[in-house]
Amino acid sequence: MQNINVFIKDNINQVANKGLHIAPDIPEKKLNNAAKSMCLHDAVGSVIALIDNTVFGSGKDGLAFTGEKMVYKPAFQSPEMVNFSDLETAEYVRSVTTNDKGKEKITEYTTITKKDGSTFKVEHISECNLEKLAELLNTINSQFDTFEEENQLVALSEMPEELKVAYLKVIVNMAYSDDGEVDKDEFAQILLLMTRLELSSESRFALREYITTTSELENLESLMQTIDETCTPSHNKSVKISLVKDLFSVFMSVNNGQHENFAFFKDNNYLFNISDNEVELIIDALKLDFKMLNDDFSDDALSRGLKELGAKAGAVGVPLAAVYLSGSVVGMSAAGLTSGLATLGLGGALGFSSMATGIGVAVLLGVGAYKGIKHLTGANELDKTKRRELMLNEVIKQTQATVSHLMEDINFITIKLNETILSHGAQDEKVKLLLQKVKLLTSAGNVLTQKGDATQSKCFKLKCPKELNHEKLQSLTREATKQQIYTIIMSFYEEKTIEREQDGETVTVKVLTLKQDISTLDMEKLAKIFEAIGYFKAADVIKGKLSGIFS
Repeated sequence: MQNINVFIKDNINQVANKGLHIAPDIPEKKLNNAAKSMCLHDAVGSVIALIDNTVFGSGKDGLAFTGEKMVYKPAFQSPEMVNFSDLETAEYVRSVTTNDKGKEKITEYTTITKKDGSTFKVEHISECNLEKLAELLNTINSQFDTFEEENQLVALSEMPEELKVAYLKVIVNMAYSDDGEVDKDEFAQILLLMTRLELSSESRFALREYITTTSELENLESLMQTIDETCTPSHNKSVKISLVKDLFSVFMSVNNGQHENFAFFKDNNYLFNISDNEVELIIDALKLDFKMLNDDFSDDALSRGLKELGAKAGAVGVPLAAVYLSGSVVGMSAAGLTSGLATLGLGGALGFSSMATGIGVAVLLGVGAYKGIKHLTGANELDKTKRRELMLNEVIKQTQATVSHLMEDINFITIKLNETILSHGAQDEKVKLLLQKVKLLTSAGNVLTQKGDATQSKCFKLKCPKELNHEKLQSLTREATKQQIYTIIMSFYEEKTIEREQDGETVTVKVLTLKQDISTLDMEKLAKIFEAIGYFKAADVIKGKLSGIFS
């Protein structure tokens, strides 16, 4: 049976076209307004579709769908809600009456009847085909037994480790398929992808072993089955789009940028199920990625290219965020890419804000703050250079992290080689001396890597409050789409009872203090979250409090 979330996403465009927004391309402002007016605060990340029935596009009135329910909000009235599990039937009614002057009046509505006998009417939604709405709801009622809400888009780095390993093994299989080996360019691409996906050290070692044991490559059908079984159904299509993008990226890296004659993809597309139009979108995205590294490629050109790509993605029916689920092929993580796009004022417009799930929320809110600064200061050429520099620095950072992982792998191999030689009783002094030197070099490399990592962590820690101001945090995360930010930040703090001087006396107080032993990666993302929500900016805090007063 098809998943309810996927079914609604695939069929909701029969109910409405104009005024319809499908996740992850629901504008953040509309989503916040709908969450407030339709009482969807706890399900804001699970909203599959929103039909906006307002004149000025606020999103406050209309219809909203999750994997468990439909909410109808008429103008100037309280919302009505039906859980799909409580739905008895939906009936479309159309009547035509004629007045004394012979003028016809058409009345149409859809009556929702619940299993407890209660009813409500859905009517006066100009952009909604009420007959198709009844058909959709009756199909849901007759064909589905289970209903569950799902987050509508998650960056690949946030997905299960088993899925990420299978994803990378598919790419390794592709690298072997053409010439029976993984060459240095392919291996470099795979290493960068491991970093972008934030693979654990154990998984990296397992994949390294997989790459070097050609006789034991797993069957492609089995790997795709693992992806399907471990992937949330709502994310499955996005994962397949992302996988094909990374397959083309590695293939093009060793074929001078050419993407034609890709036999592995053509032979196995029955497993990926990617259309020609979707492939064309992927190729355009890859070309744009590599253009970003060109010296003469300006911010304006990048912005223009991404807007055109976003329009094409909309025409194809694929969220652009899905193409970048694993990040950018030039070396940026999904979070880094979204952060860079936010500086260009493109984050929310292209649906990337919805990628902020889990700790990946680091990139969420830079757009609004950036636009305000741009309006006040103007955007000269220096500003544009600085903004693009942020994206290129992300490429450098990901590459450095990959080199650090490579040092760990070399050290691991050196240890294993040493153990093997000793177990075989090799006595050659030259061999022992060479091994000793290699071990010393790799150990020193690890020490330097760890030192750099610790220093980076301290830098990020300076950008996070040691003691959290809970009231300030609440005022800055009041909106529904920012509730997740509140939860994430709170997970990095713990309540402690301490003594401190107050008015000349020692008093006992409870404070929220930053936890110890936070990884450098998480500390960096946490620092970006505080920066994005304006935690250290008084104006943003005041704005948050004022919105609370007038809401």
